[in-house]
Amino acid sequence: METARETGFKKPQKQEKEHKAQGRDLLARLGVSAGAGLALFALLLPGAAAACLALDLPRERLAWVGIPLAALAAFAAGYLHVRPLRRQALLSGLLSGAALYAGILLAAVLISRAPLGGNAVLLLLATLLGGSAGGVFAANSTAAGRGGTERRGPRRKRPRRR
Repeated sequence: METARETGFKKPQKQEKEHKAQGRDLLARLGVSAGAGLALFALLLPGAAAACLALDLPRERLAWVGIPLAALAAFAAGYLHVRPLRRQALLSGLLSGAALYAGILLAAVLISRAPLGGNAVLLLLATLLGGSAGGVFAANSTAAGRGGTERRGPRRKRPRRR
């Protein structure tokens, strides 16, 4: 196969600029969705910790409560990441889940400075599954299904059978 240099064909600069702008937009949406997921996780986790203390559960159980909360936050992050474009739902959801996992892992290492156990692997699986589920849900949901006024076309009256 011939390369672009050999054929003398160059990609138009306008297309190149649009491609770079789309990449920046993707990264910006990824950062916003992962940040929103981290904020949701940071809001839910203290409530779960308070509930564990109120129920007099052992402290080790908080990790088992935090993993589903991380999955819920990843679902929200995946939904927010995919919703504007509704394309590449699974991959975008996985990306937002991975970004959320990296943020949670970084916060855990900086705060606790303790070695991570097997919960880190479970947290990774939960955030990836939650993010991809949120992305797929965002791509498949419609405004009409959420109570919107979007219609697909005019309704036709069917003739009555006699």
